[in-house]
Amino acid sequence: MKFFKDGRRALLAGVALTACMGFAFSAQAQTCTVSNWQGGATNLTDGDTGTQGASNRRYGGPCGLRVAVDGTARYVTDDSPQAEGTYIARFYTFLDNAGGNPVILFAADDGTDDQIQVWYNDPAAGDLTLRVFDNGGSPDDLTFNVGSGWHSVELVWEADAAAQVLFSVDGDTDQSTTLDTSGLSIANAHLGNVNGAAGGGSLDFDDFDSRRIDRPGRLLLADADDNGTVDIFDAPVLHDELAGSSFAPGQPDCDENGEVDIFDATCLRDEIN
Repeated sequence: MKFFKDGRRALLAGVALTACMGFAFSAQAQTCTVSNWQGGATNLTDGDTGTQGASNRRYGGPCGLRVAVDGTARYVTDDSPQAEGTYIARFYTFLDNAGGNPVILFAADDGTDDQIQVWYNDPAAGDLTLRVFDNGGSPDDLTFNVGSGWHSVELVWEADAAAQVLFSVDGDTDQSTTLDTSGLSIANAHLGNVNGAAGGGSLDFDDFDSRRIDRPGRLLLADADDNGTVDIFDAPVLHDELAGSSFAPGQPDCDENGEVDIFDATCLRDEIN
């Protein structure tokens, strides 16, 4: 998981990083795994992770996760939160092949009930919706309508009598709502086809980051060599991936369309200039 960002902002009081979970790469075995998800995987295996190609996509680094939309709940779980009163999360998702049914991409619970959900295709096709619940169980929604390609999803939640919950997609201006979440907490987070949506197709995920403090923001676009800057040294790394000799360790999909191709070289040139 990468920590290079453009626009990190401190927001909530707290003490430490909560978790930074990705889809690990084992150099010894030359495989991508879900092994660093502390809560494990439900109906997913290492075979659902992998490199860019016909069967998998990833936003950056060598690994991502593809999840079927086949009527079975399939997700990875982070159980590192410990009754958190503040919770910030960011992940990337590619939804072009997701089908048209409403699906829960992300959910965070208190050990029993979901307190946070991120839906796709709800309430309408193409909508990404953050659904949060007050301490009486009543929901409140914040919604962005999105197009094609990779999307960054970031949310900020806290337990408070007048909690301000924030939601941002693709770095757009936050939407916010205020509600009474006092007495609530976060104990587990799940990423995938959480509700077992059917209808065919697939979802892709990468670069999940959750925290108590400091919003992670978006990863640095076009930083193919993963050194925290976008410069001419990213060009040969992107070239090597295009030539099929190695996968970029950073973010080669400059135009964020789910393909690493010659158009990303043009995009990188424009970013450098």
